[in-house]
Amino acid sequence: SNLTGDLVDIGWVGDFCRRHGLLFILDASQTAGVFPIDMRKQHISAVCFTGHKSLMGPQGTGGLCVGEGVEIRPFAVGGTGVQTYPTRLEAGTLNSHGIAGLGASLAFLERIGWDAVRTHENALARRFYESVKTLPGVKVYGDFTVQERAPIVTLNIADLDSSEVADELAERFQIATRPGAHCAPRLHRALGTEDRGAVRFSWSYFNTAAETDAAAESVRT
Repeated sequence: SNLTGDLVDIGWVGDFCRRHGLLFILDASQTAGVFPIDMRKQHISAVCFTGHKSLMGPQGTGGLCVGEGVEIRPFAVGGTGVQTYPTRLEAGTLNSHGIAGLGASLAFLERIGWDAVRTHENALARRFYESVKTLPGVKVYGDFTVQERAPIVTLNIADLDSSEVADELAERFQIATRPGAHCAPRLHRALGTEDRGAVRFSWSYFNTAAETDAAAESVRT
């Protein structure tokens, strides 16, 4: 979840889909580059991912990885050339420079190691959570009793609107967060935050412990 950071057991979901003859389409926008994904072992029919998040690639890049035996129809066509392309999915000129940038970021990630990225990011997120979880007026969302989770911490402060808090963090402390609905209106409704949203702190491999402590101090202030 890009709101709480809680993980879904995709192995269980994939096995359920396999047993019932269902297609399993995985949205890995938040997890590709942080958590391992094995399409065959986890019985995944297709994986959708973006390049600009944990894969550290340029904006405007992403992909759809399609498993064997899954037929995909193009959502857009143009001219007659599209009928002769091997994949039938190329409706225009490819974003070649973006793809090259994504390839470079993947090579970088392979050099430093996926596990090293996940360990670093989760350690910083946990460090921040431990610093803010008991602050008066602060409410943190998500299950932090488990260690395996996405490196984000989402919270609200007292009865303040999330956009107001995010603006204060940016203008006063130079800390970038993501307020609002996070493209997850149903989960916000379940959490009772549909009207004011929530403030999400996210960590990357390039963040530091000092930055994490500064973020926690800004929430305390």
